[in-house]
Parts: sequence; C-alpha cells; structure tokens
Amino acid sequence: MRELSERTGWIALAAVMLLGLGIRLGWDLRQPSDAAAIDRLPDQREYLELGEHLLTHQGFWFIDARFDHAVQAYRTPGYPLLIRWCQADPQILRAVQAGLDVSTVLAIFLLARRWLCVNGALLAAILVALNPYLIFFTGLILSETLFTAMLCWGIALLVISGGPWLAGRARLWTWLGGGLLLALAVLVRPGAIFLPMLLGLAAALANRLSHWPYRTRWPLPVVTTMLLLTAAILFPWAARNRLLLGSWVWTATNAGITRYDGFNPDATGASDQSYVAFMPWTRDMTEVARCRYFGQLADDWIRAHPAQALSLSVAKIARTWSPIPLSNEFRSRRMYVIVGLCYGVVLDLLVLGGLGLGGLPGPAKRLLLLPVIYFTVAAALSVGSLRYRVPAEPPMAILAASAVSRIRAYQTDQPTS
Repeated sequence: MRELSERTGWIALAAVMLLGLGIRLGWDLRQPSDAAAIDRLPDQREYLELGEHLLTHQGFWFIDARFDHAVQAYRTPGYPLLIRWCQADPQILRAVQAGLDVSTVLAIFLLARRWLCVNGALLAAILVALNPYLIFFTGLILSETLFTAMLCWGIALLVISGGPWLAGRARLWTWLGGGLLLALAVLVRPGAIFLPMLLGLAAALANRLSHWPYRTRWPLPVVTTMLLLTAAILFPWAARNRLLLGSWVWTATNAGITRYDGFNPDATGASDQSYVAFMPWTRDMTEVARCRYFGQLADDWIRAHPAQALSLSVAKIARTWSPIPLSNEFRSRRMYVIVGLCYGVVLDLLVLGGLGLGGLPGPAKRLLLLPVIYFTVAAALSVGSLRYRVPAEPPMAILAASAVSRIRAYQTDQPTS
C-alpha cells in the first residue's frame, strides 16, 4: 500500500472514526437497561445510584447492601458526575461513552503521528476503533471507557506538546493540560494515583523536555508539577471526606476490601467478596474503619503466607492478560470469545514485534508500555480481570502499528516516519 498524503490520511481517519462510532452505537443500542441487567454487575448499580442521587440533589452516597450501610466515599466522583450529566439514563450514557471511545481513536492517531508515518498512525487508529473490548465496555455502566479516554488524551497532550506542531506558550499549556487531564482521571479510577507523575516523567524523556524553548520559564520539575496537579485535584474531595467522615480519604474507602478480595485464605485471583456474608461484625463499623480493617487483614495474611501471596499475584496477572476472555459477561457467547481471542492474539504478537523490531525510539516504547506495566502491577496487588487491562490497550496499538510499519519499510526500503 502506498503512503497516504496528510490530507488523505485525515479523510481516512474520519471514515474510521465514523465506522467505530457506528459499531459502538449499534452495540450499545442492543444492551438492556432494565433493573435485572443493571444488577447483573453490582458496580453498575452502585455507579447508577450515585449518579441518580447527584441528579436529584440528594448528595453523594449509596446503600451498600452487603453491610446495610450508607457509604459516602466508597467510589470517587468522576464517573458518577458523568452519569449525572447524562441524566442517569443508561441509554444516553452509553451513547456518550460511544463518543468518548471514538475520541480515543483520534487521540491514538495524534499520539502515533508523533513517531509514525500517516499509514502507521492510521493503522493504530483502526486497531483501536475495532478493539472488541473497548466496544464491549461502552455498553456497560462502568468507568473503563471514560478513564481510557482521559488516559489516552492525557498522554497524547503530553507528547504533542513536544512535537513540531506547536510553539511557544501553546506547548506549555498543552503539556499542563495533559497533566491536568491525567490528574482528573484519578477521580475516575483511584488506583491511577501515581500515573500522572510516572507518565509525565516518561513523556518528558520521550520529548527531551530540556530542549523546549519555554523550559526555563517553568521553574518546577516535571514530577513535582504532576504531584501538585494531582494534589490540587484531590484536595477538595479529601476535604469533603474529612468533613463528613472525620478522616482524610484522598481516594476511596473501597481500597481495603478490594485488597482483601485479592489476598485472603479463599482467594483465587478473581473477585469474590462473598466472604462478607460471614463477617457480620463488619456491619457495625464505619466505612473508614471497615476499609482499614480489611486492609490490615490482607496485610496480615500476606505476611503469614508470602509464597501463596506470590502465587496469587501470578494468577491475577495471568487472568488479566489471558488471551481467552474469562469474565462471565464476555464469555457468555462463543462468538465473543472467538472475536476477543483472535484480536488479542494478533495485537499481542504485533506488540512484541513492535518492541523487537526497533520501529520506535526507546523512550517512546517505554512510555507506551508504562500503562501496561502499571495496570499489571495493580492487578497483581488486587484482583485479576480483563477490565483492568482495557485502558492499556490503545497505547499498545501504536506499538503494534510500528511493527507493521517496520516490516513494510524492510520490504519497500522506505523510512517508517
């Protein structure tokens, strides 16, 4: 295939985005919105109730049926605010999520264009547009779609700020905008609290920030800037929790029970919180005390069973990156499994090729792999699930596209960028 011109590439990208939007809307319109469908995943019900309470000005809380207790900081407010903005209507929310997911296609194209030719960037966009896991999650009332879009746009803005398309203060504001977006993403997925600092540093290395014309005008180091942005975003939420709960909760009070979910005598690597039914004394605790209690139980169990804890972590990583979808929702139909398996195997092989063929500079590879490493470690420390790897897949598409571009360059003796 001959190299596309810049103008033709943008036209092709528009077609890819329209195709991706059509597929997502078609999928989302098929999803039921009745109570039984929502309750199939408890997280969906919790998020929807939070959004409904915000919509009707009842505050930020929901009843945790396991403890028969109202919780006010069990979830962070980022995703419930999107639900509230969508009038707590699942169909409107799914349509918005379809648009957000298609915007991720554009973010990946722009990010890939920093290092790859038009054809390579377009291939990366196609891989994201046709990703069956991204499509699947747009139909669920879960935070994956919103978080993935924020993550990809945050990385894209950080990298674009060091590219040839911007100059002067535009670079600085684009860079700060990327950092701010990554900080805001922590309010969608609390486990990403360290990502703004890590990605900011990785993007700085990829862009060689020391050569930026405005660098001397910004006195703070990259990591310090990202830390301050994250703290500034989380402070109002933490102050609210201090006022209501009497404790500085900077992320969410589900951290403890999630940790014990991953490390307990009956843990398998998957999420199974049925043990709560056999711990009735936890119902009398406050949500903060309960978080600390379960967290301490998990730490005690790890110290007492280090070998088993290590084995569990390996099992969680295997579950998270299994080429065969393991969730009950995704494997409910054989076609879903076949499509997911074929896509996942091809993507993984191309990613390995992109890492080994040298189509991208080393700092760029490390930046694109950072979400993979981060979410893999996060899964090893909590529970293993396909949903935790979803945000890492769009950046992986650039590595995959670089492999194809490199192979094509070998065949045609053409440069890849």
